[in-house]
Amino acid sequence: STSAMDDSAIITGFRGASAIAYLLDVICSIVFMASGGYLGVIIALYTITIAMFVFVSVIQQPSSMVEKMNNHTEFIFTFKGRFIVDVFLALFLFGMGGFGVAMGIITLLLIIGIRLLAASFPGAFEELFRQGGPSNDNFDTPYGDTGFAPQPSADL
Repeated sequence: STSAMDDSAIITGFRGASAIAYLLDVICSIVFMASGGYLGVIIALYTITIAMFVFVSVIQQPSSMVEKMNNHTEFIFTFKGRFIVDVFLALFLFGMGGFGVAMGIITLLLIIGIRLLAASFPGAFEELFRQGGPSNDNFDTPYGDTGFAPQPSADL
């Protein structure tokens, strides 16, 4: 039960931090867009779209949009899908000056931090991300291989 409470706090913390980061990614993109130029506007619009897409998947609202995403873009709910989308987002952000570089790094640190915490809090990881999918190579499990779970050593 303490573990469930820890998982809940971690889930809330990562969802909140991720939601704030994606909103800051949007603000960064708007600032970049304001600097002008056709490509700046197009890149900023792509980045805003990606960030809002992931933001909706993180906060699970509005439910009608989440339902559509469940049916058509299920990958965003897996760790691997989110990781790939975050890398693309960061690559766009890195081209947006100092604010963009900072947000790209924060976006990547969050997804890497979630992955690192998975080993200590597999329940939280499983709550944050769907497991598996059609071509599951076990990247989406907290232990890297579904056949493995930590066991007490027989040598003790």
